[in-house]
Amino acid sequence: MWTILSLLLGFTYTLTLLGAIKIPKKGLSYLLYLFYQWGVIYIGLIVGFIIGLLYILVDVFYLKNKLKNATRPALTRFGVLLAIVLFVWITHYILEKVIDII
Repeated sequence: MWTILSLLLGFTYTLTLLGAIKIPKKGLSYLLYLFYQWGVIYIGLIVGFIIGLLYILVDVFYLKNKLKNATRPALTRFGVLLAIVLFVWITHYILEKVIDII
């Protein structure tokens, strides 16, 4: 469940990063729209897998032991997932805008 949520957060991050696009009716612009959608899916999957992998590592090595006697483990896990999304967003911003690697 948490991995699927991380993939959805990856898609959401990619859609907010790229922004919305008008859907053209026909012609070359429709082909460009299809490439845009493919890019959103491709990049969204990659970002979602990165978020999911980081979450699984944190969950297995840290959260599993800490949340044995917790009262609200799902809320804590969701908070950690959002913190990982924030970390990925900041890292992406630094690599793309500041250092200009991406």
